[in-house]
Amino acid sequence: MAPPSSFPLRTKIEALIAVVLFGCIPVVVRSLSANAWTIGIFRLAVATAVLSLLLLARGEMRGVTPANLVRLAVIGFLFFGHWLSFFFAIKASSASIAAIGLSTYGIALLIFGAIAARRRPAAIDIIAVMLAATGAVLVVPSLDISNAVTAGMLLAVLSALFYAALPILHQRWAVIASSQRTLGQFGFALLFFLLFAGSADWDLGARDWWGLLFLALGPTLIAHSLWVRVTTTIPAEKTSIIYYGNLPFAVILSSLILGEALTGRILLGGLLIAAGSLLGLVRRSRLAPAAGVEGEKPREGAIAPPRAS
Repeated sequence: MAPPSSFPLRTKIEALIAVVLFGCIPVVVRSLSANAWTIGIFRLAVATAVLSLLLLARGEMRGVTPANLVRLAVIGFLFFGHWLSFFFAIKASSASIAAIGLSTYGIALLIFGAIAARRRPAAIDIIAVMLAATGAVLVVPSLDISNAVTAGMLLAVLSALFYAALPILHQRWAVIASSQRTLGQFGFALLFFLLFAGSADWDLGARDWWGLLFLALGPTLIAHSLWVRVTTTIPAEKTSIIYYGNLPFAVILSSLILGEALTGRILLGGLLIAAGSLLGLVRRSRLAPAAGVEGEKPREGAIAPPRAS
């Protein structure tokens, strides 16, 4: 395993900025009166337009083959599913519950990696999953999906499943320039959101518009652009560990800004979910082969070897 100190300083800074901005998302989304469709369309429209202009100015809009367009469409669909279910989770329950539910991302990545590699789960993997599952059960007050917390938790877990597939695909399809993958992720996700444009509500106040603008430029354009580069540079196991830095930030902001109550049961459940996910991810990052990819930045234009998890 390559130690974190071996990563370029630029990559560390990009990861830190992205994680902090990601931690702001649940709180801002929860505070807006705009619905999930409005938030998705506005954020993606602004980010796609700005990024398209930048790529046009740099002459980086050329050279995308039909096969790569299909790959970008897949990435965009997964991103659409991740966003939509996450926004609904925040609106259905709370910012903190949605952030905790999304933290099952690490367990989803472990499971997807095991399936893709046709690998038998080790005992520690099973323990990791059981810890996370126990945490999820602790967070929800009942198994009745009519309960707001339960519904929010389930939607956030679904969002995590969509999101867990993205770093794996970004590394496998690194033959496409990171800027083009970012634009494809935004652009195709926007197209899927626009299919439901009739459900968007644009009767908003000034505070909502400022919040939407922050989400579009900060966590969307800046954070996701940086995160695509980070997940292409650093193996998926390690970026998943880094990603967990946004969880305590989001939970603390939810309590301080929104006044959300954080019971001992919720905090313990969130801790178990994070502990289980990190336990499995740390083990996988230590087992990942050092040759070729581990701790190395893939060359632009070269296909990164498939990740084990």
